[in-house]
Amino acid sequence: MTRGLRSIVMLLAATVVGGVVEWGPGKGFTSVAEAKPKKEKGDKGPKKAKNDLQKAYDALTDVATWTEGKKGRPPRDLAPLIDQAKDLYRDAVRAAREDEPRRADELAKAAHDAARGLVHALRADAPGVRGIPAPPRRDPYELDDLLRRTRERLEDFADTASRGPGRDFLEAARRLYDQARRAERDDTIRAVQLARAAEAWTHVGEHLMQADSPTGYRPPPDRRRPPRPDDRRRPPPPPDDRRGPPPPPPN
Repeated sequence: MTRGLRSIVMLLAATVVGGVVEWGPGKGFTSVAEAKPKKEKGDKGPKKAKNDLQKAYDALTDVATWTEGKKGRPPRDLAPLIDQAKDLYRDAVRAAREDEPRRADELAKAAHDAARGLVHALRADAPGVRGIPAPPRRDPYELDDLLRRTRERLEDFADTASRGPGRDFLEAARRLYDQARRAERDDTIRAVQLARAAEAWTHVGEHLMQADSPTGYRPPPDRRRPPRPDDRRRPPPPPDDRRGPPPPPPN
C-alpha cells in the first residue's frame, strides 16, 4: 500500500469513528460534523401556567354553542347569568390590557367559575345521547362531598358577598343546591351536575372581592373533607392479645 493510499484510509477511519467529517447528499465530504449539545436535566421549556382567561373563553364558547343555536334557548334563570359571565370576562380582558395583573387574574378566575358553572347547569337538563349509556360512577362519595362543600361555602359567604354579580351567582348557587338535594335520590347524574354548578358559583363573589380589595381579601379556610364512613362489610380485625398486659409503671 502506497503512502498516499494509506493516508486516505486513515482519514476515512477517523471520519467513521470520530465523526469528524460529514457525508453529504452529493456523495462527498461536505462539512465538519459538530457534536449536538446535550440538554441539561430538568430543562423542559417554559412551564405551563393556568390560564383562567382562556378557560373562561372556552367555557363561554360552549355556552354560546349550546344556547344560541336554532333549537337551543337558555332557561330564564340562566339568561342574566350568561350576560354577567360575559361581562366578567370582558372586565378581565380590559384589566389585562391596562396592565393590572392582580385584578385581571382574579376577574379571570371569577369569569371562569361563572362560565364553568353555566356549563354544568346546562348539562343537568340536557337530554341524554341516544344509544349511549351514562358512565358508572367512580366515586360514590362525590355527590355527598360536593353537597357538603357547597353548603359550607354558602354558609361562609352568606353575609360577605356585596350586591352585583357576586350576590347574583351566590343566590343562584343556593337555588341549584336545593335542586340537587331534591334530585339526589331519583336522578343522581343530574344532581351531580347541579351540585358542580352550585359549587363553582360560590367562588365568583370571593374572586370579585379579591379583585376589588387593595390589600387583598383573605377567604375563610377550606374545611377538610371528612373521612369516609366505615365499610360494614369488612369489620376491623380483633385486637391482638398476644402481647400481654402492659408493664407496671416504674416505682
